[in-house]
Amino acid sequence: MPKIWLDARNTNRAGGTGVARYTEVIAECLADAGMPPTYLTDYAPGTAPANPHAPGRQIWRRLQSMRPRYPAALRGEGPMPYAVCPDIFRIAHVKFTHQGRLARVGTSAPPDIMHWTYPLPIRLEGARNVVTVHDAVPLTHPDLTGIDPERYRRLMQALAESADAIVTVSETARQDIAAQCGISPSRIHNLSQAVAFSDEELRLARAARPPAPPGYFVHVGRVEQRKNICRLVAAHARSGTRRPLVLIGPDGDDRPDYESLVGDVPVIRLPWSDRATLIRTMQDAHALLFPSLAEGFGLPIIEAMALGTPVLTARGGATGEVATEDAAILVDPLDVSDIAEGIRRLDGWGETDPARLALIGRGAAHAARFSPDAYVDRLRRFYCSLM
Repeated sequence: MPKIWLDARNTNRAGGTGVARYTEVIAECLADAGMPPTYLTDYAPGTAPANPHAPGRQIWRRLQSMRPRYPAALRGEGPMPYAVCPDIFRIAHVKFTHQGRLARVGTSAPPDIMHWTYPLPIRLEGARNVVTVHDAVPLTHPDLTGIDPERYRRLMQALAESADAIVTVSETARQDIAAQCGISPSRIHNLSQAVAFSDEELRLARAARPPAPPGYFVHVGRVEQRKNICRLVAAHARSGTRRPLVLIGPDGDDRPDYESLVGDVPVIRLPWSDRATLIRTMQDAHALLFPSLAEGFGLPIIEAMALGTPVLTARGGATGEVATEDAAILVDPLDVSDIAEGIRRLDGWGETDPARLALIGRGAAHAARFSPDAYVDRLRRFYCSLM
């Protein structure tokens, strides 16, 4: 079986993101299949600088960006080893910004495959390089992200020229990336994602404390324009529900000011949650409300379905593709009244209402399509096709 490395760019960052979970799930699936990966990280555990943005650190990084090659050394041992290339993720971005070139990393014993789980301007020498591009949102909706669309387009084109394969997570994302970046769709592989909860995660969730008594509505994700927070909060107020709305997730760079839109029923803000509390909060929710304006996949949709929680999400795009009309309530994300009507419909269902139970059942059956077993099979066949 091929030897595989994964980058730890997002798994090493505080707060956690959908990309971090994506990387963790790949690692878990590979380990369960007898192919434990090695993480390529920028710092050994406990050695990261306290302030990576200090002026002196930025000057050092700019000087380092002039080097032609960056060595990575294997440090960890055991079931999940790791390799260290100091500050490589930030250095690589500086290098690409000022020189337009990818950082080249070398190691004495390269893996068969280096899977970059996020579009980073880096290439590992001696390995087949795979890059996951989760979406083309900076290009299709430049007003919804803080990412420079022109720089992003240049990066996508550089990665398309350098990478041995490009991976994405939905057919919508595949088509958008191809159209926006001028990449042949045949070079982009939609492997989707895996969603599952271990027995240990569910055990810890049973002991966790949710932020409100059961029966609230919940939204999971960054509080930012792209997640459509203002329309969601306004629709929650307009729906007439007496159920609180819980927002779980950190602030985005463009955190919207939604406070003036809150109605008589509270909106509860939870900027961070550990994994166990997040799972428990989704389990105890009356429904997940996820009317996002743009996604590459929409991980909370399938997670909620797998946990037996009804889902409301946006019609069209990746969310509509991933959720399907049969397994979720789909709404027009630009229409507050339509979102409010969807919330009102969910709100009218008691916990044992046959319509609610039927939607939960269809959601659970749909979520089973994203099982780790099916995902491992896709990963194995994909990786072996590169050898």
